[in-house]
Amino acid sequence: MKLNQVEIKAVATVGLIMAIRMLGIFLILPVFSVYAEKYPGADLALAGIAFGIYALVQSVLQIPFGWLSDKIGRKPVLIIGLSLFAIGSVICGLAENINELILARVIQGAGAVSSVAIASLGDVTRPGVRAQSFTIVGITIGATFLLAIIIGPLLAAEIGFSSLFYILAALGVLAILVTIIFFPKIEKKEFLAEEASVLHYLKRPEIRKLFFSAAILSLTVNMFVFIYPLSWTNLGVSEANLWQVYLIALIPTALFAYPYVKYSEKRGKLKIATTSAWALIAISFLVYPASSILPLVLYLAGMAYFMGHTVLQSVFPAFLTQRVGQEKRGITTGVYNLSSFFGAAIGGMSAGYLYQVNPHIPLIIALLLVIVWGLSGLPNTPDTSSTK
Repeated sequence: MKLNQVEIKAVATVGLIMAIRMLGIFLILPVFSVYAEKYPGADLALAGIAFGIYALVQSVLQIPFGWLSDKIGRKPVLIIGLSLFAIGSVICGLAENINELILARVIQGAGAVSSVAIASLGDVTRPGVRAQSFTIVGITIGATFLLAIIIGPLLAAEIGFSSLFYILAALGVLAILVTIIFFPKIEKKEFLAEEASVLHYLKRPEIRKLFFSAAILSLTVNMFVFIYPLSWTNLGVSEANLWQVYLIALIPTALFAYPYVKYSEKRGKLKIATTSAWALIAISFLVYPASSILPLVLYLAGMAYFMGHTVLQSVFPAFLTQRVGQEKRGITTGVYNLSSFFGAAIGGMSAGYLYQVNPHIPLIIALLLVIVWGLSGLPNTPDTSSTK
């Protein structure tokens, strides 16, 4: 099954909005820990709080924003959230110490529109092409991630870390304009009352698996991207040269991740793809400690983690929207993103403190959580014939 012309236009628009916003977020990820530690009054623990509190606020607001988008529509809620993100980014740029940065990150995180964007993508596509649609958006976001990883360290070194936040604000405004001008019209459907119950979805074992998977995946990625640049700077790599490290580590992801997802979807082998991606994440944390003896292992760990994370980050939202009808897609994806951002908050906020105690502790905890996640059961591929 192929995307029709209406779906192509809608997916391109939603993907562009998500990519613009994510570009802003990604720009600061590869250098946040090494620069935030330099703010007056900061240490690694407080830098971790500044890093993770954004996700904590996002997690708290995902359900309210998702619920509101079910009631008044996706477009106005997207505009509200993107506006909060832009305003918060400006305040982040003005922060003069670590406490002000933490407060500004709270405001920035209030723009919690991820669940609304995911629900929108589910609204405008048929179940049979939904994973393909998320793959297309994933390709866009993946390319954005690669671009941000490369230019983020360069920009931070050239114009200063705080100035990066003004770029984030400008990108937020650009995303608002794209939303106002191009966001597709979504027809609201009527459903039977019993189908409209949120518990109808939240009680399903496969939905709960997706929530748990989102939490662990986001927790581990924030732990990984917090300690990864620190590991390299400890080896003598300057902040301005971190882009070279990320460029090499992301080569397998850029070349193989999305073609692999698309191939797996067409062949009906997405279950194998998710299991393989989980294994790559586990391997990355398993071999990471050996980098203290052989620095080359840091590249291999980065390659394995980013490849596994990118595959799962692409297919899990598709799995969710294939299992949930439109009438509660906003609030259900809100719960999904609550789980995701709550995991990200724990990972980001704990990584700095744990790293200060011992650099290996975050790796050990992440590996144990990934093992528990695998043993509890990864989400299964939905039956698209039964979805709305």
